[in-house]
Amino acid sequence: MEDGKNEIFDETKITEAAADPQAEPDRELLIFGEGDSKLGKESGVKYTKPRIGYFIIAGLVGAIVGVALTLLLVSKIIGGGLSRLTLIKDMGEYDSSVISELLQRIDATHFGETPSAKELIDKAAHALVDAMGDPYASYYTVKEYEDYTASFNGNYYGIGILVQNPDGTGALIRRVYEGSFAEQAGLKKGDLIIAVGGEDVTAVTGNELVSLITGDEGSTVEIVFLRDGEKMTVNVTRGAVYVKRVDYFVLDNNIGYLYLSSFSGSAEEEFKAALEDFKAKGITKLIVDLRDNPGGSLYTVVNICDMLLPKCNICSMQGKSTPDAEYFNSDESMYDFEFVVLVNEYSASASEIFAGAMQDNGRAKIIGVKTYGKGVVQTTYKLDSDHGWLKLTTDAYYTPNGTNLGGTGITPDIIVELPEELRYMDIYTLYTEYSGSDTQLQAAIAELLK
Repeated sequence: MEDGKNEIFDETKITEAAADPQAEPDRELLIFGEGDSKLGKESGVKYTKPRIGYFIIAGLVGAIVGVALTLLLVSKIIGGGLSRLTLIKDMGEYDSSVISELLQRIDATHFGETPSAKELIDKAAHALVDAMGDPYASYYTVKEYEDYTASFNGNYYGIGILVQNPDGTGALIRRVYEGSFAEQAGLKKGDLIIAVGGEDVTAVTGNELVSLITGDEGSTVEIVFLRDGEKMTVNVTRGAVYVKRVDYFVLDNNIGYLYLSSFSGSAEEEFKAALEDFKAKGITKLIVDLRDNPGGSLYTVVNICDMLLPKCNICSMQGKSTPDAEYFNSDESMYDFEFVVLVNEYSASASEIFAGAMQDNGRAKIIGVKTYGKGVVQTTYKLDSDHGWLKLTTDAYYTPNGTNLGGTGITPDIIVELPEELRYMDIYTLYTEYSGSDTQLQAAIAELLK
């Protein structure tokens, strides 16, 4: 990579606000789309493909990833009531006097129990960023940000299962994550959960199920389930669960299959390890599956693209923080696989950068349906004095041909729809149980066998 662009970051890199407002701070560039796993008030991590009934039960208790931000409201809170605030003054067009006066009036005249200054300011900060109308901008308290970073990096507090939405008979376990507490307790793929903590869950919502299963680290939860018609009960400890980003194996005809769920956490290391393993096994043809991949870190997708591209442009970025376009390029070395890329309508952001780089550079054919269409980048900043964190949309990105994908997405070279009955199934279930009926996967295989 050129100009130090091979530096690896987590999506959640801390960005210190520069003392000089004109100075360029260190930034972490986030590119996620609608399919991103979202931390909910229900204390769970929902597997959020619209209308799909699958949930990763690896919840982050009390975490809220939503809209919000920044603490330009109060420069310092001194112990005591609202009247003991040091208020920002002389801010010109950014004058915070309305907020200051509200806080003072509340403290001086409100009859009844009053929330703390910190609680009020946190709510005001969330509302301030929400008012921007940017679905990708967020304010995080310190605790919310800690939970968010854990989710992004693949670390969760829960039991470690992917479960289908309850359907009246129970909630079917689609996957038990390797090394998880659920696996240690003996839960298996195909078990049908019917009760959690003494409560029937055959007809609850997915979010209600998440709330019942998740809880504090080190606590336990009773799971009642059916296996081959036999009722069984286990007590599962809740704790840290790691969700890997890459699954891979060898298909018939010596074709390698690699599913990348997001460009975050250890995705780069896992992707490279998979390529090395395929190379050691003599695999020369490869399918890279980015369906349902919501995105991740710009630096991660650039580094992964570099593994498969010769010397060329991967993408560029331009915005308020980068008025002069910044280009991300690959070097000459690469893994010389013949490969195709699978995408769908939930492949977004970093997935679109990957697909666009391969398509524009003529490196691989794209197969599936048009991608989501998210062409903007978010930067995360740490606010002063532990006030929290701000995530803002700061730039737009462009494919090598200069196309911004916002609202348009990438049109595949070979358009293939999934059968209706498979359209809202999670990708893990598709490739483990329905590969023969997966028309997109079969089209990818056929293309490689030409």
